[in-house]
Amino acid sequence: MKDYTAEINAAVRELGRIAYEEARAVCPVRTGRLKRSLTNNTVYDRAGKTASVTIWTDVPYAAAVELGTGNRKPRHYLGSGAQKAARMVPAVFRIYMGGIGK
Repeated sequence: MKDYTAEINAAVRELGRIAYEEARAVCPVRTGRLKRSLTNNTVYDRAGKTASVTIWTDVPYAAAVELGTGNRKPRHYLGSGAQKAARMVPAVFRIYMGGIGK
């Protein structure tokens, strides 16, 4: 049986890229600091086989913008990116897995 680790990891990286690009596209901008601070990184387990993607920012007010505070409404820039990537999962895996499971 073929090992599909490389294909699965490539699909995960692509979904992370999609989420990151969407987060940057919809990120609210007043000064641009929050948008510029968005960073993504692919992390592998100790065996180097399982990929995961993290999107983060070190701006102190990032959570307040994402989740809202007091009378300020949430501006789900990270959530929007995650939702877009989630919608793309079937298509991305079809592409990277070469149509397996059709």
